[in-house]
Amino acid sequence: MIEQLLSRPEIQSAAVPFIVAFVAYFGLRKVTERAWIWALLAAFLAAAGLINGLTVTPLTGTRKIILLVIASFFVAALLPWVLAHQNLQRRISTIISQLALLWVFWAVVSRMQSSAMVLFLAGSISLVLVLEDLFDRVADNPAKLHSAGLSLLLGVGLSATAAASALLGQLALALAAGSGGAFLAWMFTGNTTVNQTKQSITTLPYVMAPALLGVAAVIFAHLPWYALIPLASIPLVVNLVPLNTDSRFVHALLASLPGLVIAVAVAFYVWQAGSSGAGY
Repeated sequence: MIEQLLSRPEIQSAAVPFIVAFVAYFGLRKVTERAWIWALLAAFLAAAGLINGLTVTPLTGTRKIILLVIASFFVAALLPWVLAHQNLQRRISTIISQLALLWVFWAVVSRMQSSAMVLFLAGSISLVLVLEDLFDRVADNPAKLHSAGLSLLLGVGLSATAAASALLGQLALALAAGSGGAFLAWMFTGNTTVNQTKQSITTLPYVMAPALLGVAAVIFAHLPWYALIPLASIPLVVNLVPLNTDSRFVHALLASLPGLVIAVAVAFYVWQAGSSGAGY
């Protein structure tokens, strides 16, 4: 009975990561200021174990992405203790993200024609650089940071699923659910003050996960590449929302609404394009 329940996609990619992240955040919030990172890591480990299993062999592209996303949480949580300089953190974050792209996709890229290879590298590298810059702008505001991360991951997950990649979609949706669980826990226990000691590297999971999963959906699931453009703009749109209230719930609602609208709209377009045979 329990095995049948845990085998259901909505349990694997929604209920389990949401509950795990919610509980983990509550348990860790007084231990570390980076409780959301560890909570989201715990949620992703639980979901990835149910979705993909615990094996890493053969080392497919999807399993590489899972390992890299897990590694990004450890880097985001631990590296600020070693490197306090924000510019150096951002450079390291950029290097890690670019190397991750090459490791996951080089087998495919190396078989492309020169023009296609240049376009792919330029597009994927630009995507990562844009996301790094935009998330860096909201890193000091918990409501905006998690609203942007949640909406972006939800958009990538729904779009990948609509483009007929259930596995990539489930992984992104699991991260979105985990982000939602940690975000809800923050609404109950956090504060709305802006953190003046933001650290660029802490946003690495919100950059690497949607970038890798989104690019993978473009290559392997034929997600239209231009669907990533409005999705990548979500952190920018969220950052433009004025939050002139002390209520955490109002903060969360105002910050989340525009990103969620974009995420759902893009996913609906991808679904419509696929069902009509256009856009692929």
